[in-house]
Order: sequence, then C-alpha cells, then structure tokens
Amino acid sequence: MKNPKCLLAALSFLALSPMAHADTDIGADASQAAHNVKDATVHVVKKTGEVARDVGHGTVHVVKAVGHGTASAAKAVGHGVASATRDVGHASRNAVDAGKDTVHKATE
Repeated sequence: MKNPKCLLAALSFLALSPMAHADTDIGADASQAAHNVKDATVHVVKKTGEVARDVGHGTVHVVKAVGHGTASAAKAVGHGVASATRDVGHASRNAVDAGKDTVHKATE
C-alpha cells in the first residue's frame, strides 16, 4: 500500500458513481415529465379548439335557419299583401263595372 491516496480516490469514485447515475435518472425523469406535460397541454388545446369550432358551426347553423325562416315569413307576407291588393283591386273594378252597368241600364 504504497499509494493510499489512489486507493481512497478509487473507492470514492466507486461510491459516488451510483449517485451520478441517479442524478442522470432524475434528470431523465424530469425531462419525461416535462414532455408528458407538454403533450397533455397540446392535447387539451387541440380538443378545446375542436369544441370551439363545433360551437361556431352550430351557431352558424342556427343563424342561417333563423335567417331562412325570416325570409320565408317575409315572402309569405309579401305574397299575402299582393294577393289582397289584387283581390281588392278586382273587387273595386268589378263594383265600378257593375255600377256602370246599372247606370247604363237605367238610362236606356
């Protein structure tokens, strides 16, 4: 045992070597945990975006349906007004024509 310092250094290195590997394992575990958090966050954001898109599409569908219903109702009202106006015009013309016939017959 001429060199006890070398022996002490070798024994210290052997004793500390598993601790060095333990730090590497802890670092790998922390890296894996960070990667898992990132993946989970990306997944949640993706699903949130899909839900928002679906809600947007549903809203557009409802707005279109209401718009089409309003357009159909306005069209029906317009047709009703046109029909009533036409009927009143025909009734007036028929009444005037009937009055002319009555006056014409009375003067003959």
